[in-house]
Amino acid sequence: MKHFHVVLVLFIIDFFGVNTNESEIAEELYKKLFKRQRAEQLEAIKSFQKISNYEKQYSMIMLMAEKVFTVIQDSRATIEASPYIPGVSEFPLDDRIKDALSNILENTALFSEIILRFPDISVSVLKTNNNWDVLLQWSIAFCNQVRYLLDNSTIKALSLASQELNHVERSPHYVNPYRKQGPQLNAEISAAKSKKKRKEIKKGPRLSSHSEL
Repeated sequence: MKHFHVVLVLFIIDFFGVNTNESEIAEELYKKLFKRQRAEQLEAIKSFQKISNYEKQYSMIMLMAEKVFTVIQDSRATIEASPYIPGVSEFPLDDRIKDALSNILENTALFSEIILRFPDISVSVLKTNNNWDVLLQWSIAFCNQVRYLLDNSTIKALSLASQELNHVERSPHYVNPYRKQGPQLNAEISAAKSKKKRKEIKKGPRLSSHSEL
């Protein structure tokens, strides 16, 4: 009987040791995949920055916001319905939980970069739906709870985005080099509005070339 107990204890230690090892391996693998995903995101954003048309940028960021926040909301529901506790639980091995975790981290990082590079448009887009701003604050806080999964550049981007949106107090030295100021911003908005107005005039009914007295 004593021999049986020893075998049982060794089996339990070995079993949990293997599970812990699997979780650690999965975590390290995810960190590498996350870095690769972030590199791809930044390349895509650089291409997006080449678009000089304000209206196109606004429309694309609006569409992006709709998709990003839908994904974050759905993933949040999955996480909150699961036993996973950010910052406490080991890296999940369950695919549904792992996908939800990944979706939150990657989409929050992506939109934080958009906020920094297109601050004026992003703030305007967030104002169209108050739930988005609240959800973004939640997702950034969630990311900070599992910051050990993130690289330093992502952690910095999340912090700067929070400051840009005044979710937290700004550092005395905070400056966003991408933010357009005063005349430059007003000129772009005015140009976009004028272009839109010209399109509306063209679409309207035309008067006959012959006037009747």
